[in-house]
Amino acid sequence: MRQFIASLIQFLMVCSIPAIIFVSSYLYFDPFKVLWHYDSYSYADVVSNRDFVSTTVFINNHQKNNYNSFIFGSSRTLAFRPDTWKQYLPKNARPFAFDASNESVYGIYTKLKYLDSKNVAIKNALILLCRDVSFAFTEDAKGHLFIKPPAVTGKCNLDFQWRFFKAYLAPKFLFSFYCYKIIGVYKPFMSGYIENRKIAYGAVTNEIDIVDEENEIVKDPVAYYATKTFPVRANNKIDTRHINQRGLFMIKEIKRLLEKNNTNYRVVLSPLYDQVKFNPSDIALLKKEFGNKLYDFTGKNSFTEFKTNYYEKNHFRPIVGTKIMGIIYRDSTMARN
Repeated sequence: MRQFIASLIQFLMVCSIPAIIFVSSYLYFDPFKVLWHYDSYSYADVVSNRDFVSTTVFINNHQKNNYNSFIFGSSRTLAFRPDTWKQYLPKNARPFAFDASNESVYGIYTKLKYLDSKNVAIKNALILLCRDVSFAFTEDAKGHLFIKPPAVTGKCNLDFQWRFFKAYLAPKFLFSFYCYKIIGVYKPFMSGYIENRKIAYGAVTNEIDIVDEENEIVKDPVAYYATKTFPVRANNKIDTRHINQRGLFMIKEIKRLLEKNNTNYRVVLSPLYDQVKFNPSDIALLKKEFGNKLYDFTGKNSFTEFKTNYYEKNHFRPIVGTKIMGIIYRDSTMARN
């Protein structure tokens, strides 16, 4: 019997070695940067959860910077530069880009609710709604790249962390991650796991800078766009309806929170290259809530007509965001007061 117990213990110890290795390596590398404190999240090797980055940067810096103006929306908010936006706001405005990858109306709603619960001043807000992603989810996402941080949702941190550890254990991630660690060069098979772009985040305002792409366009736009594929567009295409009852509830709550805080806000429907028009019924619902604060740039227009306004088919450049801000604040009487 003693021999059996000794053999069992030895067997369990041997079997536990892989688990110890996986856990130890995960704790050491912290590939998704969700375990330890970081002064900067710029130039990450691994594709990160942008929502977690935005929230963490806000928490780490709000007391020092006293943010009171916020840009909400998907990664397409990278086109709206906080420093440019500030030109249309009062002199005491302190902008922060509170965006997330594939941001949903649920994410915008929970962020506003979070800020309100912390008594953070929301003096100004610029909200970007995207036809293809904003109303795709009206609850928290499941995947590790899009799950909302517990600091905002109030949900279990253990479950949040477990999602990332499971993602780390995926064979494709492990292979991509350690290949990159060894060779130090991005390869196509690493797509979705390893960043193939140099992405910088503003230390104060948290804005996104896609460093490589912008430099390449400025240096040689012909060469840059020769490597990009843009889809053929259907003329006068109108999207299907996306706003359901749950989504409408959150839209109403967003408006309520903005009005509660006496926020000066604008809501922009993003100009996507595919030129698909936001569904008229959905626009009517948004117009009912936001009135003349809503600006629709979907469909065919001067922004969506030219591929040079885009990095690729999904993200429009800051030159577009700057022009849009000029339009939506053109009649503002409060600028720089």
